[in-house]
Amino acid sequence: MKPGIAQKIFRDHFGAYQGSHTVGKREQWAAWNIMTCRTPEQGYHVDECPNGHYRVILKNSCKHRSCPQCGLTETELWLERQKRKALACPYFHIIFTISHELHRIWRRNRKHFTDLMLRAAWHSLRELLQDPRWLGALPGAIGVFQSWDDEMQEHCHLHFIVTAGGLDPAGCWKNADGEFLLPTQVLASKFRGKFLAYLREGFKKDTARGTPKPDDEVLKAPYGMSVQQCLNLLNKLGRQRWHADIEPAYEHAEGVYKYVGRYIRRGPISEKRIAGYDGDTVTISYAHPEKHGKRTFHMKAEAFISRILKHVPEKGTHVVRAYGLFHPNCRGKLDDARAQLAQTAYEPLTDLPHAHELLQRMFPEWQGNLCPQCAAVLRTVYVSHRGHAPPWRLAA
Repeated sequence: MKPGIAQKIFRDHFGAYQGSHTVGKREQWAAWNIMTCRTPEQGYHVDECPNGHYRVILKNSCKHRSCPQCGLTETELWLERQKRKALACPYFHIIFTISHELHRIWRRNRKHFTDLMLRAAWHSLRELLQDPRWLGALPGAIGVFQSWDDEMQEHCHLHFIVTAGGLDPAGCWKNADGEFLLPTQVLASKFRGKFLAYLREGFKKDTARGTPKPDDEVLKAPYGMSVQQCLNLLNKLGRQRWHADIEPAYEHAEGVYKYVGRYIRRGPISEKRIAGYDGDTVTISYAHPEKHGKRTFHMKAEAFISRILKHVPEKGTHVVRAYGLFHPNCRGKLDDARAQLAQTAYEPLTDLPHAHELLQRMFPEWQGNLCPQCAAVLRTVYVSHRGHAPPWRLAA
């Protein structure tokens, strides 16, 4: 399909969708950005040849994290930062899943629920991996929260990228077994216990010291449920078996970072997965067709809009976190680990590359950033934000 197909679907059907659904400010803002991406409402920027041969006016992208046609440059920047920080060792990819019965609590407490879920996963990993029975060392880890499955239905789960090794209490690098990191059921049980305990604590209005919590730190019961019913649900789920999946180690960070990087931006779907649209029905390609026995599935346009908007995170939600050796407070430990792995000290990415440079890296044959007369690289000389556009260095 041509670029902008998701935008067309929203323009064709969002008005009718609003008439039959309750749409909050969070969803309204996401829909507005999707419908105005690369239109005059988002402003424009001017690129020109440094030799004065050529000038072009281009409309700004919206850069909303749920826009299906945005996110290329942000994802590439994220990958660039992770590559600079990466340790020269194998990496494990770990997936934590939860019961779908918890989704109703997530819907009412998206930001706080995400915080607690990521915290529980990392605390479980840290506690087990620092145990001498397993690794006996502090690893580096990146955690990513994702709320959808292949069909954009609700499916809250976590992806964790974890180094196959870490620093032991003496500050020495210790390699993990490339074939085995932890028993999956031990990890799943640990995660279940911590996450349910954090949720129970989250429903309390006072801290352990008896002081009132700020309102945004108290979990709210879903509509139609009481707090006691929520606690009863947590007790029930504590008696069930939970799952965690630890995939065989990748030999280096790049492969697993690219796999997880596609979840960082663009929300539950990228435009390249939209295989067809006839004005009423949308055909979508599965991201993992091998798991479904078919390549595509279909849905009505309003259902497509609903499935995108239901996954828009609350403002201020950090769906990606760095832990252990990769946490900003562990810079010294990270450099110690890098030295022992024959790597230079970590240098943060401070001079952000221009969008043209990023696009050139991703698409070497692309020449949209070159002057058609002298082939010089165009430069951005003016940006009109119109109050909504992104930082000029990423305008594209």
